[in-house]
Amino acid sequence: MQTKTHINKGIIIAFAAIIFNATSHFNKSIFEEWTTFGFAAIIIVGVAIAVFLFGKEVDNKVNFGNSFSYGFKTAAVATCIYFIYTLLALNLFFPDFIAQKFNRQLEEAKRLGAFDEKTMNENLEMGVKMGKKIMFYTNIAGSVMGTLFLGIIGSLIGAVGVSKK
Repeated sequence: MQTKTHINKGIIIAFAAIIFNATSHFNKSIFEEWTTFGFAAIIIVGVAIAVFLFGKEVDNKVNFGNSFSYGFKTAAVATCIYFIYTLLALNLFFPDFIAQKFNRQLEEAKRLGAFDEKTMNENLEMGVKMGKKIMFYTNIAGSVMGTLFLGIIGSLIGAVGVSKK
């Protein structure tokens, strides 16, 4: 009998990712490159550990398909919870995140010489509103697709690592 289901483990993984993301926002390191790798590590390692624990719970009498399925279900639960957090974070907790991200990318484009000041001033007002809206939806989609993709990687690692009998 399983003591913890994939739902419980998915909730734990999601909350670890949420705490990491919120901490990154509060200490102003959310735009640092290492935060992406930290988030990926939390999801991949968390799902892989969940699969390993699942193998132990069933005395390693499990095949690759069962292990991968368990890991994928765990990742799906974590993704759903993290998606809800992302919606709340972008709308309530950190509403200025999209504007900050947009401004950083605009500064980077200026630095690289992607456009000149005249072109920027003519098109900026028209493009800013649309750009922020696109960035919002990109972040939402990225939270779902990215978290699920990382969960699949963790599921594969865990399923390969679980010994079969």
